[in-house]
Amino acid sequence: MPKRSSTSASRDSGADAVKVVVTGSAGKIGRSALSALRSAGHRAVGLDIAGPIEPGRQLRCDCTDFGAVMGALSGIDPAGGIPDAVVHLAGIPAPGLATDEATFAVNTRSTYNIFSACARLGIRKIVWASSETILGLPFDEPPAFAPLDETHPDRPNWSYALAKQLGETMADNFVRWHPDMAILSLRFSNVFTADDYAGLAKMQADPGRRKWNLWSYVDAEDAAQACVGAVEARVEGHHRLIVAAGDTLFDTPSAELMAKYFPDVPLGTIEGFQSLQSSARAEEIIGYRPQHGWRQRVPS
Repeated sequence: MPKRSSTSASRDSGADAVKVVVTGSAGKIGRSALSALRSAGHRAVGLDIAGPIEPGRQLRCDCTDFGAVMGALSGIDPAGGIPDAVVHLAGIPAPGLATDEATFAVNTRSTYNIFSACARLGIRKIVWASSETILGLPFDEPPAFAPLDETHPDRPNWSYALAKQLGETMADNFVRWHPDMAILSLRFSNVFTADDYAGLAKMQADPGRRKWNLWSYVDAEDAAQACVGAVEARVEGHHRLIVAAGDTLFDTPSAELMAKYFPDVPLGTIEGFQSLQSSARAEEIIGYRPQHGWRQRVPS
């Protein structure tokens, strides 16, 4: 693993290849992250309870089982020993896909298991999927300001969001207990793949239905590149980073959307269709710059 600096260093463009385990490798971000890490020259092994089995490259693992996590992160014969970093994307990926209790239990337990296993095994870099939902979605109570950034108060309104907030609290404490650890909590916006873009025209017909996350999204390939940048970044401590597309999902200027749906919310400088979730901090810390969006993905 490249030597880390205590400064807010951006992505290390000369990073050495590292061994990375990606949990949730069969999911939306996981599939892209596994591919992006390998394309960047890293040795990436995927773990999931679903998806393909590929000896030494992808295998089954239930991240709610601490013993299974310890076993998987202790080394896999064809792939070698303990990894240098873990990208933790496993879990129930959105509210409403399971009961509240199950969502909270699975996501909290799996995150704790990864953090704890890494601490015990000496794995000092963790990148994991936190969430935009921490910021107050679905904004029945309007946001405190826009564009949103990491200084916005946490307002978890779902069991899903509460589990993510507790994951970030765990990260604060794991890096306090282990000062040589680095944990990056990537607050992904709503992840879009080809299937999601296919429904965009219907979505755009009613902007009010997307105000719940300020019309934000992130392309799965950009989310994957954020994972690569976070693995390669030379940082210490815990960093919370919003990861969103550079624009909104709509052809209406962002300031007009805010004026119509959130007229009393203080609005900072915003241009054109600029995203109302700011990824500026992610650019500073991990070199994140979104390269994909619906205008490139959807035929005109």
